[in-house]
This record gives sequence, structure tokens and C-alpha cells, in this order.
Amino acid sequence: YMYIGPQGIVHGTTITILNAARKIDPKAKDLSGKIFVTSGLGGMSGAQAKAAVIAKGVCVIAEINSKALHKRHSQGWVDEIFTDIDSILDRAILARKNKEAVSLAYNGNIVDLLE
Repeated sequence: YMYIGPQGIVHGTTITILNAARKIDPKAKDLSGKIFVTSGLGGMSGAQAKAAVIAKGVCVIAEINSKALHKRHSQGWVDEIFTDIDSILDRAILARKNKEAVSLAYNGNIVDLLE
């Protein structure tokens, strides 16, 4: 057997995210101007956040474990950290408007973020 490491996880996740975007818009080349909402920065090392940025989208990712969140931020898996829902939503909307490729991490529950 073989260990593919984080690069394999990020590659597969990027392809999955791009294919999901193409299901919504068959002409989509990337996630420009789109917000991808997800959760979890644990065992997958933040692959979803990095994949969304590679795909040129805005990733909003929730993580309840502040230790995991700060670890992934220090490792470069996520770009910015927020603890306030209104602040992260404002930042995500601005990033979408400007077609930024950025990952925004929310230290809290995905349920609160989605509500």
C-alpha cells in the first residue's frame, strides 16, 4: 500500500468541488464568485479549504475545535480566522463580489453558521 499524503487529498477534493460547480453551471471553469460552505479542519488537514482556493472560490469552513483551527491556519491551510458570524459573512460576501480566492475559517458550529 502507499501513503499519498495531503497533496492527493487536495487534488481529489479540488476535482470534486470543480465537478460540483459544473453540475450547477456546465460552463463553469472554476469557482470564481462562488462561496463554498463546509466544515471540519481535523484529519483531512483542511483539504476542502485549500481545494476551494485552488479552484478560485471563497471557502467558508466551520470548525468547533479551536486548537485544530489554529493549527491549520498556522500551516497555511486556511487564510483567515473569525469568531463572529456577522464578520465572516461580511468578509465572504466581499470576497465573492471581488472574486477572491480565499479560505475563511469560523471557530464555531456549522449549524450556527448555516442558520
